[in-house]
Amino acid sequence: MASSAVLSLRFLLLIASILALSAQAFAQSTTSTGSQHASTTTASIIPGESPWSYYGCWNETTLAAGGGGARALSGVEEDLTTMTADLCMSFCKSNSYTYAGIEYTKECYCANYVNSLSNKLSDSACDLPCAGNSSQICGGDLALTIYQQKTSTKGAALKGMREAPLSSILALGIAIAVLLCLA
Repeated sequence: MASSAVLSLRFLLLIASILALSAQAFAQSTTSTGSQHASTTTASIIPGESPWSYYGCWNETTLAAGGGGARALSGVEEDLTTMTADLCMSFCKSNSYTYAGIEYTKECYCANYVNSLSNKLSDSACDLPCAGNSSQICGGDLALTIYQQKTSTKGAALKGMREAPLSSILALGIAIAVLLCLA
């Protein structure tokens, strides 16, 4: 009887792991399909002011499956009608964050990592001019123009890492619970 219970728990653990991996693979393949806006002003992505450098155009994750509404950059935020790329980078630097991202012309987000559900997009997906400077690109519909601070010491251990998806964390918790039941 005890061996059938152990076998049943191992089977449940296997199923939970498969479901978690499937959810993670699906979530990582999800990208946003925001609409493109025509712009009469020629705006471009700036390379970044030292110590910042352009990191790329990344999708917002608030609608990503398994993300629970979490943002691609989930530290602090600022929403200004005078937003520029430089202003966002300064704001994030003053708050000691590694990443600065601008979305939808005026929304600045700062974080020490990029959510693992976010995927790098073509630069053309970040196509909206900044509210405060129409010659600069400030993201797009559900797309962020992201800059990375190269000299930051806060979050240095996290550099290049991305947040684990909620489904992976849930699967790990289930696996640990099952193993504790077996002990």
